[in-house]
Amino acid sequence: MPSPRFATVLVLLLGLAACGFAPKGPTRVQISAETLPWVDMSTYRTWAWWRGALESRPDAGTDEALLDWRVRQDVAQNLAARGYRESVYGERPDFIMVYDVSRDVASTSSFRDYLTYRADGGSEDMGEAFMGYQEGQLVLRAIDAASKRVAWRGRATAILEGRVQPDLIDRAVADLLAKFPARPGS
Repeated sequence: MPSPRFATVLVLLLGLAACGFAPKGPTRVQISAETLPWVDMSTYRTWAWWRGALESRPDAGTDEALLDWRVRQDVAQNLAARGYRESVYGERPDFIMVYDVSRDVASTSSFRDYLTYRADGGSEDMGEAFMGYQEGQLVLRAIDAASKRVAWRGRATAILEGRVQPDLIDRAVADLLAKFPARPGS
């Protein structure tokens, strides 16, 4: 049986955590990625984007265009480091890159969820986290150009508070593409 002193300290810690005093960790990026079993990515050399950049569209907002630019720059840099070359105009690429960015509302439903939320970088108190917080998701897909089937896919999820931070995008793309198969010999 725990001592009365231990019980008092535990109650105090739970009370502080409920008031938002649980330690906030650095923002963690959760990664999941897979190469589909039907594909042999060792034959891939070149890639291209599925769509053109948002900056060329008149209906794109500034924040959207900046986010699009950052994701595209990070993907191009990380794929180049893994031995892939972006195809030039008129050249048929081996695979097509597609990305999606979304913001969803998540919430905590237990004290354990709240502690996980704080450890993952959340800063809201327990009541606010229970009511909902923003979670961002970046999904990258490599589509085989010949078959039009998904060859590889990855997802990065992180808690977002306020505006999206550029370093969080850089880290999410780098962590995702670290799971992308490197070209043989690179």
